[in-house]
Amino acid sequence: MLGERRHFVDEFGEKIKLAQSELRNKSKNWEELSRKVDKSKTSWLLAGISSPLNITSPLPKRPSNYTAISSDGSQIFPDRHEALPCYLINISSIILNYGDNSGANLSSDPVLFYKEQDRFTLWDGKKIPANSEVISHRRTLMEFERLLDLVKETSGRENIISISDGTLILWRLEGTPSDFKSGVLEPFLNIMEELKNRRVPIVGYISSPGSADVINVLRLGLCPEKVSYCNQCPYTELPKLPCAQVEGLTDNNLFSRVLKQGERSAVFRSSSRILESYGDHHIYFFYINIGEEIARVEIPKWVAEDNKLLTLAHTLVYDQAKKGKGYPVAIAEAHEQAVVKGKDRNFFFDLIKESMVKADFNVTISRKGLSKRVPGV
Repeated sequence: MLGERRHFVDEFGEKIKLAQSELRNKSKNWEELSRKVDKSKTSWLLAGISSPLNITSPLPKRPSNYTAISSDGSQIFPDRHEALPCYLINISSIILNYGDNSGANLSSDPVLFYKEQDRFTLWDGKKIPANSEVISHRRTLMEFERLLDLVKETSGRENIISISDGTLILWRLEGTPSDFKSGVLEPFLNIMEELKNRRVPIVGYISSPGSADVINVLRLGLCPEKVSYCNQCPYTELPKLPCAQVEGLTDNNLFSRVLKQGERSAVFRSSSRILESYGDHHIYFFYINIGEEIARVEIPKWVAEDNKLLTLAHTLVYDQAKKGKGYPVAIAEAHEQAVVKGKDRNFFFDLIKESMVKADFNVTISRKGLSKRVPGV
């Protein structure tokens, strides 16, 4: 394993040097490359570009007063081996005020789902039980609903930023039936619209990202074709494809060598298919050097095109990460408030069983359910 790793490190060094060189060279004629991106059909995600790829923006001055809000969720999935087919979603609320009247408000609210409309959902016109995928989408939507509630609660403050853990791209909705997709996407986009009207930037923070959208643009630039169609590649007989010279790198690998601490990259446009339904809330992204790591920060179109909101997102994301020793403190606190541990799950189902016994219901738990509670050895 270590022998292969040594070979990988040597090859990686050559690839990253080429990627840095291509980033500089392709930035000189970025408009031409942008047109090629728009016209080409590849098997990988390409970043949309509207400026030189290698530009960097220094860290703006942080406002003395600001508010960071965040929310996270965790759940207890239904278990057919337990007494009742119900589930629970725990949603956290984080408000961190800095400057005048500074303070913190940390809490969480567990919600029990047991009614028929909670336990079933429409899926391609059919009523199906709410499985882990359905519940995960419901939890995600509840997190964004909570963010909007917190924005309303802090409307008297200045310089508010809402920070979500992970992507703003609901890519897991791709391939789901239209009735289920619209039931999640429409309220999500309504939330985004209200945040836009209130001029509160929302960001999705991705720690140590593994995406390669910008690297893929460089791969496209290495292709000799004027317009690239991967399914009609004329170079498959070669020992190595022209685009493979930087294949295997991530944007993280590249920008860790481009960005100084506090700097952000150019803003790029995501090309995920689900974003065709986002309209004015299409997702853009940039990379930022936190110091401890490179992070990917996703923002809606209206933040990307508003220099004041973009600057605010840049400086406050960095400040939150530094306060959290490399990871935004608001997100970290949101996770701590929301997390449901294994002992909480056992207590939840024990509480249901106990409540049913007190109410004179017969309680039946499968043998498998019992075996989880009592170890055999």
